[in-house]
Amino acid sequence: MPTKFATQTQARQYNVSNAVASARIEGIVPTKQLEQNLTDYVAGKKSIAQILEETKQRYVTLRRG
Repeated sequence: MPTKFATQTQARQYNVSNAVASARIEGIVPTKQLEQNLTDYVAGKKSIAQILEETKQRYVTLRRG
């Protein structure tokens, strides 16, 4: 039976917690920037699309730099 959440924020927090836990199991430690982005996502301040775009832009900037 699917889990039901009272709010979208709770659903986002659940999904973020699972993703971070999975990454840590694989030995991947989230950066401070990623932690902040995920906090903003949970709060509804950023979408996943925005986070991805910002990440791509940082990567492009670093490659050019």
